[in-house]
Amino acid sequence: MKKRLLSTLLVLAMAISMLAGCGGSSDENSGEGGSAEGTAAENSLTIPVSATVTSLNRLLESMAEGWLQLAPFADELYYVDLDETRYYLAESCEVSEDGLTYTVKLRDNLKWHDGEAITADDIVFTMACVADTNNGASFTNAAYVNEQPVQVEKVDDLTVNFILPEVSASYFELLGELIPIPEHAFDGNTDIVSAEANLTDIGSGPYKLVEFNDGESLVLEKFEDYYGDEPQLDQVVFRVISDPSAQEVAYQNGEINYLPITTDESADKFRDAENTSFYEFPEGRVNYLAWNKYCATWENEDAVKALFYALDQEEIVSGAYGESMAEPANTIFSNMTLFYDDSVKGYEQDLEQAKELAENSGLAGKTIKLYYNQDRTYMEETALIIQQQLQEIDVTVEVEGVESNAFFDIVFSDQADYELYLNGYGAAGDPDAVVSGMYNGTWGINVDTSQEILDLFTQASGTVDTDARAGIYSEIQQKAVDQFLVYPIAYPNYCFAASSNVQGLDYYTTTPVFEDYTKISVK
Repeated sequence: MKKRLLSTLLVLAMAISMLAGCGGSSDENSGEGGSAEGTAAENSLTIPVSATVTSLNRLLESMAEGWLQLAPFADELYYVDLDETRYYLAESCEVSEDGLTYTVKLRDNLKWHDGEAITADDIVFTMACVADTNNGASFTNAAYVNEQPVQVEKVDDLTVNFILPEVSASYFELLGELIPIPEHAFDGNTDIVSAEANLTDIGSGPYKLVEFNDGESLVLEKFEDYYGDEPQLDQVVFRVISDPSAQEVAYQNGEINYLPITTDESADKFRDAENTSFYEFPEGRVNYLAWNKYCATWENEDAVKALFYALDQEEIVSGAYGESMAEPANTIFSNMTLFYDDSVKGYEQDLEQAKELAENSGLAGKTIKLYYNQDRTYMEETALIIQQQLQEIDVTVEVEGVESNAFFDIVFSDQADYELYLNGYGAAGDPDAVVSGMYNGTWGINVDTSQEILDLFTQASGTVDTDARAGIYSEIQQKAVDQFLVYPIAYPNYCFAASSNVQGLDYYTTTPVFEDYTKISVK
């Protein structure tokens, strides 16, 4: 059950890379490039997307761009950032001394978009929905800890207790991400997949549904009875413009006032564009190279060491990503993961040692296979640079791009007929979520994770003391380097350009953007 529950989160975490660009800093510029002046509505934010939402029920939406579109429509309980917790529908979440009971208190006078009150009954109903694995809801893991159900009890109209079967240090963050849905819209029916209510306009966020044209656009307008800060935009509009070059033209013509940046060339162009602000901040992902433990090529561990010492990370990042789009990675944690340790030293190229190890291990002279996801940005360029670099140790690399579904069928299996693959995973937030799943066999089953590291992940998950967890996760990051677990390549950035009169886009630098749409305005 656990693998099924977590797989939805992995798909979501991986899909986030399709929004990849760069973002933390912003600059208003005047110079050559595109202008954002034009036909976008005067007090609105218009964002291009590749597709409209697959469901207006945020629990069921697994596409990254769907999450982008539903963020202003439906709120979560609270958000755990690296250095603070920001509360939305919830007023507080208290954890008992034994770490087993989480008490969530909702804000008073919360309203759904149809005017009905948001209450504890909605929270209990939502948890019943996600506990049903037939729904395939993204947050099903909030209903279970180590495959054991979490008990949910209504205390009063605004208070709910969540009683865990055992301590889980990451549960606080996972619970905060829960997106409540209205019990009255479903008539108490937990079969939310087939319910017609998934296509209604009942949300909880600062913007409510005005118009939904499947495959064309999603239009939201300010919700006057929103509990939080008053929304400052009249509308938030998502328009389907799937081609990046067409998005650039639309931005230059003023049809949209927000532009995702996905290449270093576009970053250079719009960083100095007239009437434009440029933003970049860490995306919270790790892109990496993995060796397949089921392949006989790696039976001699010196072959793995030869591979790692042969690679020039700086050349890979600068050649495949460019100046703006990524930072070199040093650990299996991203630079937006809780307990990330920037003092851990990554791998450095040592060609002489690599050549010696390749000869002694029998790797030299071989032809090996590398798969990459052809639907993912930067992967083909990275594969070709690795192919070139490994020629220096007399290793021939055959690279093959595969579409997403087939790629994951290959790399999340025990296939033995290939040596290497390039992949990436979302790693913002608590490492007990996606990061541990990449190394404990939930997804990356062909990663040769030692029992020592697995035990440390288990120990950290069951430890509620923050300082103790930090020490354990630092040890995990160092041991992953020492044991040549995978080769972390890059921490991608998220970049976008926007009309300079649009303010508040960098209020919270989280992905997918934006966490709080009430902070955005047009001046």
